[in-house]
Amino acid sequence: MDPINLDAIHQFLDDALIGRLAMSDPEGRPYVIPMPFCRDGNTIYLRVPNAGRKAEILRHNNRVCLEVDWIAEQMRDYASVLVEGRLVDVDDAAEKSVARAANESKYSRLRPDYRPGHQRSTALEALPLKKIVLENISGRRMSPELRVAK
Repeated sequence: MDPINLDAIHQFLDDALIGRLAMSDPEGRPYVIPMPFCRDGNTIYLRVPNAGRKAEILRHNNRVCLEVDWIAEQMRDYASVLVEGRLVDVDDAAEKSVARAANESKYSRLRPDYRPGHQRSTALEALPLKKIVLENISGRRMSPELRVAK
């Protein structure tokens, strides 16, 4: 497998519909859930409700890993990216606005039928937005050309 440079990692993340957010509960049990996400610079944003299993786990341990992959039908070509860090709340309205715009731009480009917020209107201050404070990002591929995760 070959490493992927940062520019290619960014493009790969921008073209991926879903990532898998991994975390560990207080007893050390892993928990992984597929989630949409967006990127602005080196920051990854996710909409994570403040209730439920994810929220409970994150209150005890906010260290996460976001895994994004692409696998060809023949399974000879594949690529994956790992984003590791701490998942923290985004409270700043300006940052929330940037993240919302990045999310809408990404998903309207990738999905012609995309409807921001599933046609629900969530006030910016009520948006349960979190970001990964980056500690490590890496990618590998087994492919002549890096492809997108779809």
